[in-house]
Amino acid sequence: MSPNQFCSDDGSAEPCACHLMASDLQGHAEKKELHIAPMLNYSTREFRQLLRILSKRAVVWTEMVVDDTVKYAPNLDDHLGYDEEQHPIICQIGGNSPEVCGFATSIILEQYGHDEVNLNIDCPSQRVSGKREFGAILMKKAGLTVDIVREMQSNATSQRQVSVKCRIGVDDLDDLEFAAGFIRTLQPVCNRFYLHARKCVLDGLMNARQNRSVPPLNYPRVYQLCRMFPDCEFIINGGIRTLKEAKLIAYGRSNNAGSNNDEHDLHYDSQHNVPCKLCSMPNGSCIEPPTLAPDNLRGCMMGRAAMDDPCLFHDVDRYFYGEKTNPCRNRRQVLEQYCDYLEQRYPRRCCMEDESYCNICECNEGETPTLDWVTSTSNMEDSGHNKMKKLCKIPAPIIGICLKPVQGVFHGIPSSRAFRRVCDKLCQNAVIRNCGPAFILRVAIQSVPPDILDQEF
Repeated sequence: MSPNQFCSDDGSAEPCACHLMASDLQGHAEKKELHIAPMLNYSTREFRQLLRILSKRAVVWTEMVVDDTVKYAPNLDDHLGYDEEQHPIICQIGGNSPEVCGFATSIILEQYGHDEVNLNIDCPSQRVSGKREFGAILMKKAGLTVDIVREMQSNATSQRQVSVKCRIGVDDLDDLEFAAGFIRTLQPVCNRFYLHARKCVLDGLMNARQNRSVPPLNYPRVYQLCRMFPDCEFIINGGIRTLKEAKLIAYGRSNNAGSNNDEHDLHYDSQHNVPCKLCSMPNGSCIEPPTLAPDNLRGCMMGRAAMDDPCLFHDVDRYFYGEKTNPCRNRRQVLEQYCDYLEQRYPRRCCMEDESYCNICECNEGETPTLDWVTSTSNMEDSGHNKMKKLCKIPAPIIGICLKPVQGVFHGIPSSRAFRRVCDKLCQNAVIRNCGPAFILRVAIQSVPPDILDQEF
């Protein structure tokens, strides 16, 4: 985005949504939403909990769950389970069978109580859109998509509980007419759309990652679709890396965040298009926020930013939603709450065989020993430790899943690399694994200087 869209140090920046105070947002707080995108192998129950600790208002999503998984998996809790404080939470499913997707919707909403079910018409991977024939390929099969969504709606209590996440184009079908036609076809059965603001290339790109970078972003097309379908709700996704960008897009560059001025907006749209020379972005992307955000542009979705730098979201409640305060003031509070959660979800199992004292985690004392002491003790080769190593009651993948979300907590801070190194070293140590992920994380936290842990966000 252009530098003059943001607040400048000298105070000479033009009016923008960054200057909206909490009081200015109260009238729009219920209208705008910030979503954390579903990410394969990342949007786990633990990741969602970390984000919920940082923000009570952001909407979290599950990973995509295949419809057949919901129908046939022996332990659905592994795929659909969540903690009550994670509301609002959306479950995304993938599939191409109206019957199975409808069944999955019923289970997700009625049995598990998710707030919304979203149909994935966005995924470009060959495994999904190629071999399995769902995901983005469904944009070429609008009739089948309607049947799927209609069956999903029949298993929901309200129309708003079922939504679609799609692209603004697919392969050569990359214009406003195609995108509008697709939404128009679905409008009788769906009025809530999450739009990834770039087309999908199903054949010709090497991998799904390239589909998130090579096709140009086209924000103006999303704004045009908002105006064309005023009775539908839209959330924009793609390329949003900061809260400042998200707020500008959701509320508009003007302080009159709720007003409409079609003539002004149309003039704005004529200045920005793809390929865009004004934005000067790779591949001709146009990422200009609207001067006046459409009322039915309900919010934004961010993904990779949450993965790389989760603490970026510490200010969501105040800055984006207009709340008076945020849940946490520093990284120590975030990590301590996350450790408390891990202790409840994955209790220590190092003393399960008997009531003997565990001299690694000193769990009977209720204190976390120093990093040096744990490292030296865990290297001992006595028979007791060997016995614990063989038991492996808490498998390595569980430890990895629990610590993966916090890898970016110190993003951009010199201590980040040392913290990740300690986490990796402790995760690989089978001797202390049964002390639990919370214990391992508490030890790793000791590698970070206190002034960094306690530094205000």
